[in-house]
Amino acid sequence: MVNFRDQGDDLSCCGQLDLTQVAELAALGFRSIVCNRPDAEEGAVPSFVMAAASREHGMAFVYQPVEFSTLALADGRAFARSLDALTQPILAYCKTGRRSAALWVLARAPELGADAALDASRASGCALDELRPRLTALGDAG
Repeated sequence: MVNFRDQGDDLSCCGQLDLTQVAELAALGFRSIVCNRPDAEEGAVPSFVMAAASREHGMAFVYQPVEFSTLALADGRAFARSLDALTQPILAYCKTGRRSAALWVLARAPELGADAALDASRASGCALDELRPRLTALGDAG
């Protein structure tokens, strides 16, 4: 069973998926999957394998690998473009779901405000206050 959490109205996040869970996600109604985990990370299922499984079950797949330590506003903008372009509901995954949640905060802070995006993430179970210095560049760190 996939253990995911709703990050916002447009995204759910989870840790690493395996191939059997792709069918489960499709049955749950997910229409798109975003992988934020680099293929070279230990334990990662290669993105091309996950992409093929996603397509087999009628879901779109986007590969946007990131490292938490180097997340930047540009990563958030790229993630926002994916969220805006993909058919919902969308599930993003990485090793634990934390990077995907952080990308959502970076993607949605420009429209929601830094405090609201961080509060929404905290309410979903993923506190990301260490992103506040990066969000300060948005001019709305409250």
